[in-house]
Amino acid sequence: MHEQTQRNLDYYSRLTAGRADYWRYMPAPRFRARVIREILQRERPRSVIDLGCGDGVLLSDIRSALPDAALAGIDLSAKQIEENRKGMPDVEWYVGNVETDALALPRRFEALTASEVIEHLAEPARFLEAAHQIASNDAILIISTQSGRIGQTEKYVGHLRHFTTEEMKQLLEETGWEPQRVWNAGFPFHNLSKWVANLSANATMEQFGVKPYGPLQRLVAAVLRVLFLLNSGTRGAQLFAVARKTAT
Repeated sequence: MHEQTQRNLDYYSRLTAGRADYWRYMPAPRFRARVIREILQRERPRSVIDLGCGDGVLLSDIRSALPDAALAGIDLSAKQIEENRKGMPDVEWYVGNVETDALALPRRFEALTASEVIEHLAEPARFLEAAHQIASNDAILIISTQSGRIGQTEKYVGHLRHFTTEEMKQLLEETGWEPQRVWNAGFPFHNLSKWVANLSANATMEQFGVKPYGPLQRLVAAVLRVLFLLNSGTRGAQLFAVARKTAT
């Protein structure tokens, strides 16, 4: 197993209430989920797989938008997938490395999502090639990731690389995907919240990534959710990419 893959496995196998609360209450993951959900609602795919699905919160959101679609998720952490099966038994859950093990999946999918995954990977091109292999003809791929510098909090959770829009377009094209739209969003408050979080990275991770959210953390999240409504949809550290599978 690659050193970075092992690092990701070690970190994300430690299930914490704070990380679960981050995905549910903080505006950045909620914004990403809304963008992905709206794209899928327009596309109406019959099957969706979330690559690097974590605790399945994105798939739960997708299910509310596409109640008739067949859903699947793959993640490195067997412990996390075991928990996911208990909460959403109607979803197909797989344990595996999205850079390699996705190729062994028994079916193809009309839509693939990868939210905050590719920046963790030692070989992002290999990941996109694997995704291409499990995509049906004309399938759509939706990615969310980050642009700009890698802060200490992001290093803590395993970020290796952030992307410009041009870098992402090139990477998609080189791996068999036709970029439909690649764009940034989140300025100024997504950028600002990341900067503030890195002023005291260890304290931030403890308060917003490990411990369950109390009244203070939920208040901070609520204030940020209001501020995020003022963010730009064309500038910022949040990066989205939508691509189509091209002919092999």
